[in-house]
Amino acid sequence: MGDFLQSELEKAQQCLLETYELAESYGDNEEKDKSKYLQLMEQICQIRKDAIRNEDALKVAMEERTIADFESVFQGTIKRAEKNVQAKKTREYKAFSDRLEDISRSASGEILPSTTNKDGALIEMDMQVNINDPITKKRMIDPVKNINCGHIYERTSIQDAIQIKPKLRCPVAGCGNNQYINMAHLKSDNALKLHLQRIAKTQTTIWCTTLTV
Repeated sequence: MGDFLQSELEKAQQCLLETYELAESYGDNEEKDKSKYLQLMEQICQIRKDAIRNEDALKVAMEERTIADFESVFQGTIKRAEKNVQAKKTREYKAFSDRLEDISRSASGEILPSTTNKDGALIEMDMQVNINDPITKKRMIDPVKNINCGHIYERTSIQDAIQIKPKLRCPVAGCGNNQYINMAHLKSDNALKLHLQRIAKTQTTIWCTTLTV
């Protein structure tokens, strides 16, 4: 899948999260309806799956020597792949659903539950948004989003990077945003921050449990 499409889908996902966060704070019951956001996320996942499927089919069909064979192989490959496309079962969809739940619980003042699998291992749902800062490669604590391209960085690392190089473009590989970053372009990503806090809390719980065993 192309970098541009991937970037646009990431921005769409982030926009949905921010809209839901605003709805939880200021919206009515209809605007807080998670099913609407999940339906839109399902469409985003479907677009991503379709793009990957079409690229794979194109690679296979390119080996044919005639237009007729190319079309036949291309269409056949797509039809076979369609049976495996179930957007609701993707990791991205499930992670998005978890993020909506985090926002909802935070808005209502509930304590977030630990997230572990049956073996007690931490589950990290990055929802195609890397939970590690693209500059330091370390897990973020205070994430900020570039409003021009949707990519996310750790606040302190992007601040330091801008001070070192005032004419700094988005450091994420493949980003098509050519604007120089300044602090006015950066907005706190509260939904991701909440998610990171949940991960940190779960890891601490597991670590403490391990020490007492």
